[in-house]
This record gives sequence, C-alpha cells and structure tokens, in this order.
Amino acid sequence: MLWAVLGLGMLLPLAASAQDAKVQVQVEVVLASKKGTEVDPPELQKMKEQFQKQNFSFTSFKRLSNEVLTVSAKSPSEVKLPNGANATLQLQGIKEGTATVRVAIPRQPTLDVELGRQGAVYQKAGKYVGGELILVLSPPAR
Repeated sequence: MLWAVLGLGMLLPLAASAQDAKVQVQVEVVLASKKGTEVDPPELQKMKEQFQKQNFSFTSFKRLSNEVLTVSAKSPSEVKLPNGANATLQLQGIKEGTATVRVAIPRQPTLDVELGRQGAVYQKAGKYVGGELILVLSPPAR
C-alpha cells in the first residue's frame, strides 16, 4: 500500500543513457506503532502529523535505519529490513527529473513509485515488534 507523498525535491540522474541510468535515493526504515508516543528523531514529527491527517492511528515513530542508495536500471539494490526481509529497489526510468522506481517487498504488492518533485513516498514494509515498518523514499538530503 502506498501511503503518502510529501514535500518538494528532485532526483537528478547520475548517468545519461537509459540502460546505464542511476539515481541516488535516500531510504529510511521507520517503525510506526501504537505503543507510546516517542518520535525519534524529532524530524519524524512531520511524518506523524501527515499520518494523523490521513487517519492512521500510529502514536510512536522511530527511525531504525537511514542510507543513501544508488539505484540503477541494470541491477536491483537491496535494503535489509529488521524483520528479516529485504526490500528491492530498481530504476524503471527517468523523465523530466522524476525517477520511476520499482519497490518489491516480500508479502507486499510490488509497486512502481515516482520519486522527484513530489518529495517523500511512504511504503508499508511489513510488521515488526508490534508495529509497522515504513519505507521512506526521497531525494537525498543536501
């Protein structure tokens, strides 16, 4: 399930030809739960507010990992999730500063998401210790 889109940003290709195309994507893994009210780090407060506006009742948000991946069309990039699964990201194409990235997570629908001008995309990534893992995909922070 694709949950939300926020902010502004733009992805710029690292390589020009379609076959060799690459982009950098900031990938955060966040644990959202209904246990407690912790928001760590404080930058996740915006995510909490966005989820509340969309009637998701999570009260606690904790970042478990944060990395910048180079995602290419040639081969998938993997993100290890704390529940033992791997999320796979693969570039499908770039058009006018917007990258289409295929996101595959076990036991979740495979989705093609657009990353670029719209900012962060939140993708459900499975259950973990009484909450939900959320994959946050966005242009790298500058």
